[in-house]
Amino acid sequence: MAFQIIKKRHPNFVEPEYSKSRVNRAGKAFAEKKQKAEDFAVLENWRTAHAYLLNTFQATLRYHARAYDAVVAQRLKRRPTIIGKLSRYPTMQIARMHDIAGCRIIFNSIEDLLEFRSKVHQARFKHERKAADEDRWNYLERPKDSGYRGIHDVYEYKAKVAGGQPWDGLNVEIQYRTKVQHAWATAVEVASLVTHSNPKFDEGSPEVLEFFKLASEILARAFESSTGPYPSLENTELLRLFRKADADTHMLRLFDQIRVVHGQPEVQRKNTILVLRPDEEQRGQINLEIYTFESIFEATDYYHKLESEATGSEDIVLVKSDSMESIQYAYRNYFGDTAEFTDLLRDGRTRLAS
Repeated sequence: MAFQIIKKRHPNFVEPEYSKSRVNRAGKAFAEKKQKAEDFAVLENWRTAHAYLLNTFQATLRYHARAYDAVVAQRLKRRPTIIGKLSRYPTMQIARMHDIAGCRIIFNSIEDLLEFRSKVHQARFKHERKAADEDRWNYLERPKDSGYRGIHDVYEYKAKVAGGQPWDGLNVEIQYRTKVQHAWATAVEVASLVTHSNPKFDEGSPEVLEFFKLASEILARAFESSTGPYPSLENTELLRLFRKADADTHMLRLFDQIRVVHGQPEVQRKNTILVLRPDEEQRGQINLEIYTFESIFEATDYYHKLESEATGSEDIVLVKSDSMESIQYAYRNYFGDTAEFTDLLRDGRTRLAS
C-alpha cells in the first residue's frame, strides 16, 4: 500500500515573525549570555511556530504507524533545552537547528522500524530529507559514543499551498526507535534527573557514563543482534566491566528506589503538559503534575505561563499523543519508569552469559 499523505489543517498556528538573521542574532545572544528581552520574544516565536510542522507531519505518521502497532508522540523542544544547546555549541545558528519540532515513533523491532522508514522515504511529498545521501543521523549503523542507538531523519518543510508559505524552510526531526532502544534512552533521561550526571550529553561522572555505554552494548547484542559503542569486547569481558560499573555507581539499585508521585488527569485529552518537580522534603521522590487540554493553543498558553513561573528545578514539556497510555510510554522518563530497562538488562546479561 502506498504511503498516503494525510492532510490536516488547523487555523491560528503561530507564524514566524522574524527573519532568520534576526533569529540567529537572538541565538548568538543566548550563547554569549547577552540576551535581552526582545531576544526572548524572538526565540519563543521561532520555537512556537514549529507547532505547525508537528501538526502537518504527525497525522500522516500516526495513520501509518497503526499497522505496526507503533507508538507515536510529538513535542516542541523546551526553551531551556534550546538555550542549553546554544551554550554547548556557541557557533550554532538557531535557524538551522533541526530538532526544535520532533516526532518520535517507537517500534517493536528493528525490522518494523526499517520497513516503516523506507515507506516514509518513498512517500510522494515535497518536503526535503536533509543529508539523505550520507544518512547522517543513522545511529543504528553508527551508534553514538554515549551508547545512543536509533535513527533520526530531518525534513525541511516545503509548502504546497499559499497557506503554508510562512513556515517554508523550517525543520522537523523524526526519531525512529525500537522498544529496547527507548528503554535505554528513558533510563538515561531519568539518570539526568536524579544524579549529577547527564549521559545524554556526555557530561558528569565517568563511571555513570560508562555504565550506560556498557548497558547499550548488552541490550544491542542480547535483543537486536547488533552492537553498540563497544563492538570488539568479548561477552565475558563486557559483563565483567558492567558488573564493575554497576558496583561503582549503584545505578540499578537507584532505579529500583526512584519514586515518582503523580495523579491521573480526570479528563483524557491529547494535548498534555508534564511537569516534574523534585520533592524538597522526600529524598528520591519526584512529583509529576499532569495538565491536559482540548486545544493546542490553550495548552501552549498554559505552557508559557508555567515556564515563566519556573524556578529552574522543574522539567516541563508539552506533548501530544493518541492517549495518556501512549504518553506514558513515549515519555516514560517523566513517570520515572525504568522498569523495562532494568528487566531487559537482567535478561540480557543472562542471555550473554549462557
